[in-house]
Formats: sequence, structure tokens, C-alpha cells
Amino acid sequence: MEASKILQLTAKVKIAPADRNRFIQMTGELKAIVAEEGSTQVLSYDCYFNNAVVGGFLITEAYANEAALLLHLKLIAPVLAKYQISMEVIRFELCGELSQVTLALFKDTYSDRFEYYGFRI
Repeated sequence: MEASKILQLTAKVKIAPADRNRFIQMTGELKAIVAEEGSTQVLSYDCYFNNAVVGGFLITEAYANEAALLLHLKLIAPVLAKYQISMEVIRFELCGELSQVTLALFKDTYSDRFEYYGFRI
């Protein structure tokens, strides 16, 4: 695995308190998909609850490369559609090299909540 191709994603989201248990259940299903994808493709996949913010969660993920990220998004789509939990994305950050097509996808989806860090020092 080439370290320069690794993508790291961080998303701060807020959900309705009534959806917390369903969100946790959905996250469990997503983690099962991650396990099937394998640890060489999805390097980390974690979700943290913020006790100080009602409905606040921080999602952190890392992928071996852009292809692994795009495959993951395709595989989790049916689970997201099944639960249809309304999530307010407060911040969405992505670090690593992306193609212009993928970058445009994230910019279009998350608008001013999206921050991209493409140059690794």
C-alpha cells in the first residue's frame, strides 16, 4: 500500500436524538460491510458520540486509495437508503489526493461544509 495514496475523512454530523438508536444500529451494519471490504482497503472506520452535543457524532475513516473510498460509498448506499436517517453535516474534511471528478462530487454534495487538504507535507 502506497502511503501517499491514503485518504483520510472526518465528518462531524448531528442527528435528531430520537434517531440515535437507529443511527447506532445503522453504524453496526456499515461496520459489517467494512469488515468484508478488508483492512487493506478500509484502514480505519470509527464513529464517536459527543456527550456535550445532543445528537453529535464524529466519524473518522481512512482508505487505502480513492478506488477503495469510491467502492465503499457504493457498498454502503443500500444501508443508508434503508435507514434514511436525516444527518446534518456540520463539517466534512477529506485529506489526500483525489481526482477532479471525485473532488467535484464532494464539493457539490457538501458545499461550504467541505474542506479538502490535498497536499501532504
